[in-house]
Amino acid sequence: MEWLLYVLVFAIGVAAGYFLQFYRNSDNRVRELEDHLKSLQGKYESYQETVTSHFSQSAQLVNNLTNAYREVHEHLQTGANELCADNKRHTSSNPANAFLGLATPKDAYPQPALLNDDKFLSAIEPPRDYAPKSPHDKGMLDEEYGLR
Repeated sequence: MEWLLYVLVFAIGVAAGYFLQFYRNSDNRVRELEDHLKSLQGKYESYQETVTSHFSQSAQLVNNLTNAYREVHEHLQTGANELCADNKRHTSSNPANAFLGLATPKDAYPQPALLNDDKFLSAIEPPRDYAPKSPHDKGMLDEEYGLR
């Protein structure tokens, strides 16, 4: 009967070792997943900071460009007013009047042609390289051109 006690203690030891190893593995796995999650969160926060920095610098550069454009425009307008202001020119032919002010409404600017505007499309014709030279000849873009 003593051997039964040894087998029972051995079985309890094996079961305890198995459960301890299972618990320990799951604990390691949870720790690994937490570390991985922290790493991903760090990368994401770094990415967000990089994007914020990029767009902040882009906004600053665009503002600098806008200010430089405004300064050039004002310089040209002032120069045109000073250099082209003579009594021989009428006010309508003075080149200084060609500069639109920065506060001018958008309606004063020349508008681009719209694709659906008929007055611009009426003069456009398709290319005529498909047209036959004589009524019985086939044009180059005909389905049967060059086939005999």
